[in-house]
Amino acid sequence: MAKVQQVATTTDCWTARRRSYIGVTAHWIDSETLNRVSAALACRRLKGRHTYDVLAAKLEEIHTEYEIVSKIVKTTTDNGSNFVKAFSVCAVNSEQPEEPEETEGDESTFHDVYGDLTEAAESFEYQLPPLQRCAAHTLNLISTVDHIVPQ
Repeated sequence: MAKVQQVATTTDCWTARRRSYIGVTAHWIDSETLNRVSAALACRRLKGRHTYDVLAAKLEEIHTEYEIVSKIVKTTTDNGSNFVKAFSVCAVNSEQPEEPEETEGDESTFHDVYGDLTEAAESFEYQLPPLQRCAAHTLNLISTVDHIVPQ
């Protein structure tokens, strides 16, 4: 993973035989062959309920272990409320920066980006990449829940 520049991850959690687990996979493009590469990073036990903060902590732990925290462009999950909340509370903002305000004449405006990033980093207990909800899971939910009732 040291040579990988950008990586996308997927994650899911489940319960089997009264034990909870989290799985994380990584996906990237090999820079030499341009082939897609995938690897299973973790299948870990989750103790207790898998609430948003427990999921965020475990994900950050796995990302840190593989030294990919700054390399992850998106993480894909299902639409489970626990994952959605984890990423809405802990995801680093991926929005484009605002356009600078116009200034008169040739004046330059400087902005303390380092200060903003430090402040943002300190405001999160955990730092997660941006979330990508799984389109296949969303379509499956729509097709199984929103069926037409004959009249």
